[in-house]
Amino acid sequence: MPRNRTDATRRLVPDPADPISARMASRPVEFPAIHADGRVTFRLDAPEAAAVTLRNTTGGLASAAWPEGESVAMTKDGAGVWTVTIGPVPPEFYTYAFFVDGLNVLDPENPLVTRDGPGYRSRLEIPGERTVNYAYREVPHGTLSRIYVPYPSLGIEKRTLVYTPPGYEHSDESFPVLYLQHGGGGDEEAWTELGRVPEIMDNLIAQGLARPMIVVMSNIYFDQVAARDYIPVVPAPGIPPDPMIFPKALVADLVPHVEATYRGRADPAYRAVAGLSRGGIMSFAAAFDNIDMFDWVGTFAAAWSLMPGLGRDIPPPPDADDLRGPEIGRGVDRERMAADYPAIGPEANETLRLLYVGVGEKDGLISAHRDVRDLLRAKGVEFECLELPGFGHEWPYWRVAFQDFVRRIFR
Repeated sequence: MPRNRTDATRRLVPDPADPISARMASRPVEFPAIHADGRVTFRLDAPEAAAVTLRNTTGGLASAAWPEGESVAMTKDGAGVWTVTIGPVPPEFYTYAFFVDGLNVLDPENPLVTRDGPGYRSRLEIPGERTVNYAYREVPHGTLSRIYVPYPSLGIEKRTLVYTPPGYEHSDESFPVLYLQHGGGGDEEAWTELGRVPEIMDNLIAQGLARPMIVVMSNIYFDQVAARDYIPVVPAPGIPPDPMIFPKALVADLVPHVEATYRGRADPAYRAVAGLSRGGIMSFAAAFDNIDMFDWVGTFAAAWSLMPGLGRDIPPPPDADDLRGPEIGRGVDRERMAADYPAIGPEANETLRLLYVGVGEKDGLISAHRDVRDLLRAKGVEFECLELPGFGHEWPYWRVAFQDFVRRIFR
């Protein structure tokens, strides 16, 4: 149901020495206000500011969705309060910030904050058909655990998030397992923080649209224990001797640990592996280097041209100016990919129940995606290819792709 912020009663604790804090604490938190017609009003109490702009930081299609554009000037009243009303705004989970005299500022009245890598943004949730499964609903809920998994092959342990379905703790049933990888610059919390995996899984399971399953989300960087908001001094991802070392560690370390610790069914028919962008190529490599291990494989805008030795320069596509994301003007050497992954062939159809290869039509990786698509077709590999109109390299696409994939697996 739509969030009625005008009924909010939560108040900020005033700091007597700070007149702005005291003034803000004198009223309920009620902004951004989502109106019945889909318009949204934003407010910032900043009497000393000379200029304030509202910025849509969601990126891609979602940024273009605001009728007034990605950056909207706000107006200050006599009390020093800046406001602007935009919209109607289409349903989606957006992020935004205020640009105050040259600085990006979180909305101090909005407790909803999200993190993408090192950056924090305020969150705006517009209810509607697209977002209904992203939100909390009164359905049975699963459990999200944060555990540490030893990776002997890497000489490190990794903080890993594990979603177990509703009722797991009170059952002796074994469940299928999805191993889900984040993208470049992300970490083990990306799929829960931005991808809304727990909410999506709870809602789809409650509707009978997805099978109850365990979802395992680790960190794909070989030298990172955990997200940088948890371990503040985290080195930038290093360059391992083998850039595709994580898929090997996933198979050698993560899968055995999960199956020894959780009631995950140790059977290829009950194992899936999937990921977005860089995590997509990691998932593909794990599956096609171990073709008998995972029956269900998904790539969501996989960064194919970043696979070692496979990227090639190509003429930019005619619509290059409209594309959003990395590697525009880069494709994939199909012959080299076939040589590096000999399991790409009709024999893969004997073990794979689903190979899901998806991308947004406005993604900068679309050319590389189509190279891989053509290779799979030429080699006789059966797969589902989905190119979603309008989407670029962005979380609004990855949330849609994840929902579509989990509806299809373990059936």
